[in-house]
Amino acid sequence: MNSDTIKIGIIGIGGIGGFVGAPLAKKYKDSTTKIIFICRGDTKKAIQNEGLLFESKGTKETIFPDLVSDNPTEIGILDVLILTCKSYSISSILATYKDCINDETVIITLQNVVNAREIIRETLPRAGKIMEGCIYVASNVKKPGHIQHVGGPGKIFIGGNEDQSVLNLLAAGGLDITHVANINEILWKKYLFVAPVAAITSAYKVTFGQLLEDSNLMEILENIMIEIQSLASKNNINLTNEDIKTSKELLAKFPFESKSSLQLDFENQNQTEKPFLVDYVIEKAAQYGIETPFYNRINSLLL
Repeated sequence: MNSDTIKIGIIGIGGIGGFVGAPLAKKYKDSTTKIIFICRGDTKKAIQNEGLLFESKGTKETIFPDLVSDNPTEIGILDVLILTCKSYSISSILATYKDCINDETVIITLQNVVNAREIIRETLPRAGKIMEGCIYVASNVKKPGHIQHVGGPGKIFIGGNEDQSVLNLLAAGGLDITHVANINEILWKKYLFVAPVAAITSAYKVTFGQLLEDSNLMEILENIMIEIQSLASKNNINLTNEDIKTSKELLAKFPFESKSSLQLDFENQNQTEKPFLVDYVIEKAAQYGIETPFYNRINSLLL
């Protein structure tokens, strides 16, 4: 980042994108760091006309970024691109905005997957410097352009091509962001919770609280976590029995009525992240000769 003006694009201004984008746009208003919200449709129109309404910890703020656009020409080359879209959108979004990415663009991923780098490289074999990451937060869209931070600390962990100037810029912009050497381990530990819980709540149509109260479902949950544990070991990641216990206990920290985004997408008949949270586990396990009877049962209920 050698130019005087630094351009940071956040793609997908939903729950996560709004949570990440709001503090950056607020902090860097009227500075040489330009914050660009990349979105379209009703979200773009709402933010262009009325700003982003961001609700967190009992406070509401209306925030205007430097630019709200879905036009690659208008956006131009980005120094940093933060991907906060759903996993299934990564490939198409990168194809659409490839002219905004050059060899020096830092691409930061915040999806609930363990293979974001592979997904990106299928579309952009060489462009951009990839930092894989994850975020611990519950943040929802109340309506287009209105984001509500529900809970969670908002901690971001990233790994890969470390760029200290980017980290400093994002931290100064209000993000709780940390570069770690072992990002794959952190990604798999989050995946150990997110993928099984999303799968089982969607398959059996239960909330987090209902899952916790059903001993039979909790036993199935533990078994699908064990199947992920076996898959992780083939990727040189050691997920312990204590990690499984911790993941199960995490359910109690959410409101009883909580639902996974996968379940909500199924209920609303939207495109879902099933290929990344269910199919990926079954297909990769099969390649390693790992049997996944519990994941297969879940999958049969989702077909």
